[in-house]
Amino acid sequence: MPDLSVIIPGRNEMFMKQTVENVLANIRGDSEVIAVLDGYWPDPPLQDHPRLKVIHHTEAVGQRAATNDGTKLSRAKHVMKL
Repeated sequence: MPDLSVIIPGRNEMFMKQTVENVLANIRGDSEVIAVLDGYWPDPPLQDHPRLKVIHHTEAVGQRAATNDGTKLSRAKHVMKL
């Protein structure tokens, strides 16, 4: 079980890939990143990573619902929204 899940919800975020890559490069310990793509696919696309989980909504559901979906997928003791 990871200690920390970092939830990153976004809709039409132009820096989603850079944000996810930066968090993955700087996380410590047993942590995971959950990116929630709310009604879009990022361009440039996210790269596969063993600590990254991606949720894609075909239609936008809003920040709160996207965050809740990321939290439901989390297996960690602690959750942080970015």
